[in-house]
Amino acid sequence: MALLQQSFTGSRLGRCQAQTVRPLGSRLGLSRPRLSVVAASTPERDVSTRVAEAAVPISTGANDIDADRWAAMSYNQQYDELMKSKPLNTKKVVPKPSKEAQGQIPGAGKVILSDVYTVPRRTLFGRELNAKDITFISFIGGMHLLALAAPFTFSWDMVALFLGSYFVTGCLGITLSYHRMLSHKSFTAPKWLEYTLAYCGVLAVEGDPLEWTSSHRYHHLHTDTPLDPHSPYEGFFHSHMGWLLDNVATMERVSNRTNADDLESQWYYRWLRDTYVWHVAAQLGLLFLAGGFPALVWGGALRMCWVWHITWFVNSASHCWGYQIYNTGDLSRNNWWVGILAFGEGWHNNHHAFEFSARHGFEWWQVDMTWYIIWSLNKLGLISNVKLPTERQKARLLIKKD
Repeated sequence: MALLQQSFTGSRLGRCQAQTVRPLGSRLGLSRPRLSVVAASTPERDVSTRVAEAAVPISTGANDIDADRWAAMSYNQQYDELMKSKPLNTKKVVPKPSKEAQGQIPGAGKVILSDVYTVPRRTLFGRELNAKDITFISFIGGMHLLALAAPFTFSWDMVALFLGSYFVTGCLGITLSYHRMLSHKSFTAPKWLEYTLAYCGVLAVEGDPLEWTSSHRYHHLHTDTPLDPHSPYEGFFHSHMGWLLDNVATMERVSNRTNADDLESQWYYRWLRDTYVWHVAAQLGLLFLAGGFPALVWGGALRMCWVWHITWFVNSASHCWGYQIYNTGDLSRNNWWVGILAFGEGWHNNHHAFEFSARHGFEWWQVDMTWYIIWSLNKLGLISNVKLPTERQKARLLIKKD
């Protein structure tokens, strides 16, 4: 019942260097800081591709002449071309499609208040559902129905339980652990802390750490191309949650988990993968035993649905609404309200420009709760190797204003 195969890359980046924030103990001379490693990059490749190459050895699959042709294609044209060959080569990277060409596709619909044109390729209704589709629809739908009981089970204790579990699973579990620590290697934590934070992510019921990390690395490798598991070019609903309910299409894109061998090699993550459903069941059972039906509603169903949609908005809203500061070549946007609700994840254009960065909100007014926690843990000496982009790196990708 592994849910949310998402996806917010292990990061050995470019010739330029990333800043390393040293822990308190290092600055006092108690230990030597580990340096951030930035891998070789080439200026003609977009940053998302360069970062993801660290996790997935790839070949571009297209020569320099073909690159121009692919870049001039719409998403739909790329989709038709790539889907001719099955199984898909998920290590083949193609240039980002032309947003202008996509807008000229007959019948393309425009996401409201956005410049993104969509053409759904596989709809929820009108296709055959397999066993996993039915399981996901039943569980996600069931939690939404159970969450409707919240007004009838209200108490301030339940509100506190909701807020506390929202922070533990959404911030510590998904954004801090699954995303910035495991998917992007933005900092290093001792195993006891790494594993504890990863378990907070398990409690979010968005899938086990291995599959979440793997799917997310594919998202960065193929952002907004037809190999991306959840691009809004296939519809806002598809990028928000529809991709989770289409096991065939999604697994074509993310089933090869070799890009997460760093987690596969650790017994803890294999154990969580193999026993995942029991952790989901145990959580719901303990909530009921501790607080009865109200706790099951507020600490379970309502909180799960809330964290799910906040996570999904990073994939959908932050690729449709907002603004771009950095030239990433994809649809990633900085979205202030997603930034607040998702503990800093909504500064998504910043993130796609510098996936390795532990900080997403670069400006003082870009609220990034996850970064504040990372900064604090580093000050306490509990984590190290905290990676940040240099001002030179930022300047190179900055969109020049007329």
